[in-house]
Amino acid sequence: MKKILGILVLSLLLSGNAFSMHKKTIQMYKDYNYSSDGSENYQKLETKLQNNKLSKLVEKKLKYRDKTGLVNYILFENEKIIIDQNNYNEEIIKNNGLLRSNSMGKSMVSYVIGHGICEGYINNVNVKLSDWKILNDTLYADNTLQQVLNMTAGDHNFVGEKKYGQFKDSSDGAVFGKGKNTIQKTSIAQTMNKWFRGTKKKRENSPYNYSALASHIAINYLISKFEDDKSYKKFLTTIFRDHVGVKDRVSFLKTSWSSADFNEGNSRFTFFAKSHDYLRIANTIIKDFNSKSCIGNYLRTLYDNRVNKNHDGYSAHQSGAYTKQYGGQFHMSFIGLKNRVIFAMDGAGGQQIVMDMENGRVVLVNSVDQHYDWKKLVYNVIKQK
Repeated sequence: MKKILGILVLSLLLSGNAFSMHKKTIQMYKDYNYSSDGSENYQKLETKLQNNKLSKLVEKKLKYRDKTGLVNYILFENEKIIIDQNNYNEEIIKNNGLLRSNSMGKSMVSYVIGHGICEGYINNVNVKLSDWKILNDTLYADNTLQQVLNMTAGDHNFVGEKKYGQFKDSSDGAVFGKGKNTIQKTSIAQTMNKWFRGTKKKRENSPYNYSALASHIAINYLISKFEDDKSYKKFLTTIFRDHVGVKDRVSFLKTSWSSADFNEGNSRFTFFAKSHDYLRIANTIIKDFNSKSCIGNYLRTLYDNRVNKNHDGYSAHQSGAYTKQYGGQFHMSFIGLKNRVIFAMDGAGGQQIVMDMENGRVVLVNSVDQHYDWKKLVYNVIKQK
């Protein structure tokens, strides 16, 4: 009996240590970025905090962060922040409150590309990517920007979740489902030369295939239209500082593991921002969607051209797993919320920004690992009219 008890205690300690290590890295910040500075003339956010059943639930889940993984929660509606609570771990405090997007950054990529179209760097979402020489003689040159943004690039036999998501060591950035063959550590030029040169898209209407590579290709295709990193940084500043009105610096992570330079496609989708700046971006996206502006037209185009995911089943634990459709790097069409125009960002470890484009509600969640009740904290909140 003592032997069994000892084994049980040891296993709990080991699992706790492993969980602790995972928590530390899920919000890891790396200072090797394409960035936009903040501004003293930042977007002001009105606050009218409520003490209700939901706020008390959030407080409880944050208090037991080691069990829930929850570190930050914001509810924004009627143009006001009504819940704003956090319990940051040492990693986030060390980084002065910067929070890592993980795959929420895919949606940030799309938003930046929309501004690139509106500023004339790209003609429209229907352009073929064959004019970027790095993609020559690869299946990606056979695609339009819209197809890549919709994750319908026809790359499912090489990378992504459609074919390789069931493998234990796989991820949305693992080539042939092997974790060691990750595109996260290589530039677009290196990735194309190593795995995709000589490939062709087999059919025009390819299935939805969630992949990190599609997002990397999309953002680096835009970057290829700039002369150098200084001009690209200036462009990012016009979006995040001047248009959105962020208060502090926001950044996209570069591919820091390789010697890749600006011309080889060295940007990743991973994004860093502070909590309120994430909210400022989300609030601006909603306002843009409802405006008659160019960027509003772009966002509505993404919605109008969304594609079916055709998943076998749906799980109520995150936005990506509980939506039927995908449009331009946003998850759309939540189960049970028919005809509701909701754009969702979804990132590993439980990162969520869900935007009700018609009612102006935003639910923002950051976590170090996803053990919180997503349905109660996100889905049930966003479904209210």
